[in-house]
Amino acid sequence: MYRLISGLAVSLLLAGCGGGDGGSDFSKTTTDAQRTCPPTMECGFLSVPKDYSNLNDGNIDVYYGVHRANIPSQRLGILVFNFGGPGASAVNGANSMAVNRLPNDILNRFDIVGMDPRGSGRSQYAEELTKCAENRNCDNEYATFSQYVGSNSVVKDLDQLRQKFGDDKLNFIGYSYGTRLGSLYAQQFPEHVRAIVLDSSMSPNTENYLQLRLGNTKGFDTVANYRLVEASRMNQFETVIDSVNTPNGYFDKKANRFSKYESDSTLNRLVSRQSYNEWAPISDGLFKFLKDDDATDLRVALSQPISRMSEKLSSYYSRSDALFRAVICTDELSPINMNEAIISEPRFMKESKLFGHYQYKQNASLCADWPNYRDSVANIENMEQKLAGQRILIIGGQYDPATPYAWTESMHQQFGNLASLITVNNYVDHGFSFDGNTCIDNPTTQYLLNPEIPVPNITCDGSTQSKSATYSSGIASEDDIHPAKRVRGF
Repeated sequence: MYRLISGLAVSLLLAGCGGGDGGSDFSKTTTDAQRTCPPTMECGFLSVPKDYSNLNDGNIDVYYGVHRANIPSQRLGILVFNFGGPGASAVNGANSMAVNRLPNDILNRFDIVGMDPRGSGRSQYAEELTKCAENRNCDNEYATFSQYVGSNSVVKDLDQLRQKFGDDKLNFIGYSYGTRLGSLYAQQFPEHVRAIVLDSSMSPNTENYLQLRLGNTKGFDTVANYRLVEASRMNQFETVIDSVNTPNGYFDKKANRFSKYESDSTLNRLVSRQSYNEWAPISDGLFKFLKDDDATDLRVALSQPISRMSEKLSSYYSRSDALFRAVICTDELSPINMNEAIISEPRFMKESKLFGHYQYKQNASLCADWPNYRDSVANIENMEQKLAGQRILIIGGQYDPATPYAWTESMHQQFGNLASLITVNNYVDHGFSFDGNTCIDNPTTQYLLNPEIPVPNITCDGSTQSKSATYSSGIASEDDIHPAKRVRGF
């Protein structure tokens, strides 16, 4: 089982952050599409080829929803959102963006569209993955259809969606894993790109899941150094973690054992997103522990309850986890075997003395010896040569705990002079555009309206982020939470 460290919210996550999967009814009738549709949207099913390499293999249905442009006579096209994962649906999230976040300048000119990728929401294979995830074994399902849910298929579905709406060009905003889809679309359909925003970029050139998690592990150290402030704290915590992972464990000066569970919980919260509000409650206790070798206050802080996900969301996240594995492993370009995974711990430790052991245990073997067909994604490279002058906007956080800023820099490099870069500083979080920071939102809006006009490379202070609520008080209103911040995975 993969686990993206982002506070205990990863395994326990949170109530009130629904994924828009439409419940347990997966019927594909037009009536059911509208019955589960958000009130401000029109919804339907798009028939697409099951296997784009064999068009005789029949079609499947992909669910979508559209919030129509306020001024149809000034319409610029569809603006499609993907909020990450892989595993997240998008219809309800796109509706939330339209109702609560997007400025009128965008709503007037664009049809706002969410498409549930294969295996998510109400799209094909979601029902099968939901059932097998509840039974904790999706091996048969993976063998049957995992090669049809990979990113290459979803990107081609996006182009089918563009054609359905009669647009020659696509406008797309991808968060996190959604940046893989957006960059792949630019690579595969460069002539149909109008505007693409890549927010919190995935790495454009990692070839398997192990490489992704190694990069992710290194990124955690960047966040930890930022939050611990002083190098002495970082060094001391590395010493503690090193002892925790030995048979003898670690005991503070009061001879109280700092357990593996407490250690993992602290690591989770150290790199948790600010919107989860799990770092601040333990920071003073951790600082005291690292200074005085007394874990009493930290232990008390860790014992305080955090939000728990509801029973309904438990089913949703189980399905999301199952789809995550199917997509990530299907996408791999250079797969590894189990032996390579087993011997990879030194590579994790090289990236981070703090997080290496934990990340190795949680993530190294997820796709090792994957027995099913793959549909490998190509590396994103030399995009300046592949696009015909279409400009791209890239947004990344220097202290993003989910997709490290190094990935944003790498993505920016692959698009060269065609890409503008907005860097977000002083903010440990993930998913930044249309979240209440005018330094980010205004140039993003201007880019979408006029993508031919270059956006200057700028740095924005993320501490002024004003729109998102946090999960600190238990059940948060779905309207208060940016859809990209509700997603498990990347």
